[in-house]
Amino acid sequence: MKIDVLLVQPHQGESVKRRIFHPGIEIPLNIACLAAYLDRQDISNSILDMRLYAEGDPFRQIENAVLNGNPAIVGISAFTSEADNARRVAELVKRMDENIVTVVGGHHASALQADLLKEVPGYDLLVYGEGEITLTQIVDRTKSGGSFCDLDGVVYRNGDQVVVNPPRKVIDRLDDLPFPARDKLDLDRYVPSPGTGNYMRLPTTGIMASRGCPYRCNYCSKGVWGNDVRFRSVENVLSEVESCIDTYGMHDFRFYDDGLTLPQWDLKLFCNEILRRGIDISWNCYSRVNHVDKEKLLLMKKAGCYHIKFGIEFGTEKALRLADKGATLKQARKAVLLTKEAGIECKGNFMFGIPGETIDDCKQTIAFAMELSPDLATFYPFDLFPGSTFYRRKTEGDISVDNRLPRTVTDALSSKAYVCFYFRVEYVLQRLQRLLRNPLREIVLVRNGLRMIGRFFFNKWVEGLGKRRASGR
Repeated sequence: MKIDVLLVQPHQGESVKRRIFHPGIEIPLNIACLAAYLDRQDISNSILDMRLYAEGDPFRQIENAVLNGNPAIVGISAFTSEADNARRVAELVKRMDENIVTVVGGHHASALQADLLKEVPGYDLLVYGEGEITLTQIVDRTKSGGSFCDLDGVVYRNGDQVVVNPPRKVIDRLDDLPFPARDKLDLDRYVPSPGTGNYMRLPTTGIMASRGCPYRCNYCSKGVWGNDVRFRSVENVLSEVESCIDTYGMHDFRFYDDGLTLPQWDLKLFCNEILRRGIDISWNCYSRVNHVDKEKLLLMKKAGCYHIKFGIEFGTEKALRLADKGATLKQARKAVLLTKEAGIECKGNFMFGIPGETIDDCKQTIAFAMELSPDLATFYPFDLFPGSTFYRRKTEGDISVDNRLPRTVTDALSSKAYVCFYFRVEYVLQRLQRLLRNPLREIVLVRNGLRMIGRFFFNKWVEGLGKRRASGR
């Protein structure tokens, strides 16, 4: 059966596979939102999530999807970590049928725009920013044989030139958007990794109450939604929650928002409505350390929140300033303490090697992580992401951005941090206390956490052995 659009989520690159903490396979909320919007416009579409086939031959799945669906358009959404596989998808599609219009969007495309279209001839069009309206208009122009030259939010080729059209105005009323098309996904196959504390019960799903983030951390890219935050109404979010319960039996939710705990959204009303209606859910979220207090945390706990991820990132005020983080070490200490006291599981994310950081700064971050001792912690080497302020400074010739520790050093610091943090007597005792409170969850977390750490260091050993053999040592 011929379809108008095949939406593709590429699989991750090798760099992500080498990380200790793997999130598992999460529902591709981005393209599920696109699919739902296309459905509303009576545009036929299907979703292919290549991550579900990453251990086999994911590109064979592309071939089958194109042959079976005969799409007019293949839309590819990718993060930077998926960029190489996204390019391979476009090239494969073009080899199969050069008349298929290949469209790339997502964070990587929104950050690079003209540069990406110049680098990858397999892409016909690039969509930057929100994609719902833009992709719909691309479908209409493709069907009518019209031009793309006046479509906002599109990058296209005009002969040998690449043209960047003006940005599209964002969707002001997020309540007007349909709920993500979860019915197009094989939901049983989406299981986050148990070792990351990312769910309490199955089935589970991601959900978003907002788009955008008002903060401008120098290492982060906001290419799709920008810095202006738009919120859905509490009632609209609760309607989606109840729809997931009624339709799919989902009682567990992960809020992907950067700003769920921002004061601009009525989180208190959200929690009180959950309690008033007797909605049986468990949920986790992200938060900045300067956006929680005792009252808020206790209410979140009552309403089913069991896990909060804090982007603490650094253990020195110097690094916080370099990153323009907009938070302090004191705020991090208070947030972690209050979260633990509220009985909510707490995770801290930490980073090594932003421009200007020294090895000693990074060691202080490790020490700070151990001082805070959140229930879980992740440690990552800094990556220069397209769309970030650091990336822009580098492209503009700011040599200070090159003042970075070598990747071999930040990789080693990350490995050391995991050992120092997780293999402490104090941490073992901390986990034992949680074992008494929630034994089943704790056993699963510890078992899978040790498995991830063991696999990481085994892969490191194999990688090092291969390098030694190659060098003849």
